[in-house]
This record gives sequence, C-alpha cells and structure tokens, in this order.
Amino acid sequence: MPSLTSSVENLVSAIFGIFRNIIDSIFAVCTSILALFQSAAVGVFDLAKSFLDFLLSNILVLSVIAVGFILYTAVLQKNATTGPHAGAGGKKIVS
Repeated sequence: MPSLTSSVENLVSAIFGIFRNIIDSIFAVCTSILALFQSAAVGVFDLAKSFLDFLLSNILVLSVIAVGFILYTAVLQKNATTGPHAGAGGKKIVS
C-alpha cells in the first residue's frame, strides 16, 4: 500500500510539475518580449543621442555647408532671371 500512495503522489507531483513548467515558460516568453522592446527602445534613444552628438560636434562644418548651398542657390536664381534672354519683367523670353 505505501508503494501505491507514493506512486499516486509521484503522478500528481509530475502533473503539477508539467503545469508549473508550462506557466514558467509562458512567463519566460513574456519576459523575453518585454526585454526585446526595452532593448529596442534603448537602441533608438542611443541612436538619437549619437546623432545629436554628431550634429553638435560638427555644427561649424555643417553650417558652412548650409551657407554655401544657400549662396549657391541664390546665385543660380539671380542668374536665371537676369540672363542674356531675360525680358523687361525678368522672365526669360522663349524664342
């Protein structure tokens, strides 16, 4: 009789162990998903921080490039309206 009760006890223990392992696996999957989102958010913020650091450390060079581009486009616009085929209103005459 003791072997029957110990066998039933082992069976019940094994069944509860299976359910516990399933629940633990579900919690582990949820924890992994949360860790994935956390690492993705940290990665995005690190990327933004690096980008801002790059901009701040190279602000002088980027400003010179921007001013050069603005001056270049201003000269192009000025030459386009006062070119050799410009009419009285500054518009090109198509011949």
